Amino acid sequence: MTTINRRDQHGMLKFQTTARREKVAAILTLTGVASITLGLAWTVCYWYFDRAELAGLFFAVAVVGVLALARRRRGDGQSVLLVAHGILVAVCGIALIDAPIAWVPRSAHMFLLPLAAAAAFIFDARERYGSLVFPMICLAAFAAFATGALDPLAPGISPPVEVREWGARSNIIFAIALLATIFKIYRADIGKRLQLERELGRAVRNGQIELHYQPQVRGDGTVTGVEALARWRHPSGTLLSPDVFIPLAEESTLINEIGLEVLRQACETLKRWSQSTKTRHLRIAVNVSPMQLMEEDFTPSLTTVIRQAGIDPALLELELTESALSTNASVIVDKMRAIEALGITWALDDFGTGYSSLATLRQLPVRKLKIDRQFVQEAAAQDSAQRLLGKIIEISQVMHMSALAEGVESVAQRDLLIGMGCDHFQGYLFARPMSESMLEDWLKAQ
Repeated sequence: MTTINRRDQHGMLKFQTTARREKVAAILTLTGVASITLGLAWTVCYWYFDRAELAGLFFAVAVVGVLALARRRRGDGQSVLLVAHGILVAVCGIALIDAPIAWVPRSAHMFLLPLAAAAAFIFDARERYGSLVFPMICLAAFAAFATGALDPLAPGISPPVEVREWGARSNIIFAIALLATIFKIYRADIGKRLQLERELGRAVRNGQIELHYQPQVRGDGTVTGVEALARWRHPSGTLLSPDVFIPLAEESTLINEIGLEVLRQACETLKRWSQSTKTRHLRIAVNVSPMQLMEEDFTPSLTTVIRQAGIDPALLELELTESALSTNASVIVDKMRAIEALGITWALDDFGTGYSSLATLRQLPVRKLKIDRQFVQEAAAQDSAQRLLGKIIEISQVMHMSALAEGVESVAQRDLLIGMGCDHFQGYLFARPMSESMLEDWLKAQ
């Protein structure tokens, strides 16, 4: 069986997971509360002792805490790194001032340990700076302060002796408490993931994987097909979206079983549509995980599914995210060509957000470029984004590919895209994802 290493796997993941956002929110909340509490407490303390320079430094810590709370809902790595670097600079500055004296050790540098642990916990292995480089910087700084290597750089403005001793004790207690809390969040996250993985392992055989469909239309409203979107009907009754379970499935190899089930259901739908003159021309686009594509038995399994359903393979369109081409591109291209030989067409999803070069794009057996919703949303407000969107559409025309814009939500966006030469759309302006029965009613209404 063909395999790829874990780093490459992470680099191919399409979805930003809900679990990741929850981790980021929890860590930033913890950081914000701790920074504001400690920062304001020490600000008041040093203001009382008429040490304005120290009060200002700790007030900056409180400001970073406010930033952490403000960014916690975004759930992105950029927010974490922004806050983390602010904490790192503040802690190093305080630790430099907090030079040891005969009976009181340095203590501020202890906060570098929970900072390193939080970064290593939040970031995936593919995010090398956040998961490895930044934690190593924190640990190196901790070692430098702990061994006294940076003592000669101390500016000689040590805090008042009256607060040094109990301040050192409180710093150590707070730092250990923060570290313990981070480990608690980590253990809870691991436990939740293990439980979800066990439940996901039973999802296919228990019939819990469902398909919703979002129509794809032309500028005049003509429906050309739909995109099949996997949903998981969790045992609790909740309908879970792909960002909750697809990344977990990709990491645990369950993606092969789930992906094949999605293809079965899509082909069964095409079979039913083939019996009606109103739907027999419609295509169904199905997302294919690079993990799934790299399996040796994927092509034979796909062939079997198509044969059993008895459908025209030309009506099945497979979508591969552009970021999948960042590693093993040549192998993936060969796989795509073998599948194209079956009569199936390919689309490149989220185009513009990945790492493929134009040279790679020319080699791909792709007939459609799906423009990421980010470009569509930004084009209405930014001239630079609008020009970039125009270039993407121009590339599709030069490559003799059709361009489909995702995330179209307004008439203005649609008209702008039509003016640029794009005439295939998908988004809430036309229809939201819906069950097959709802889709049939929607098609009749058209």
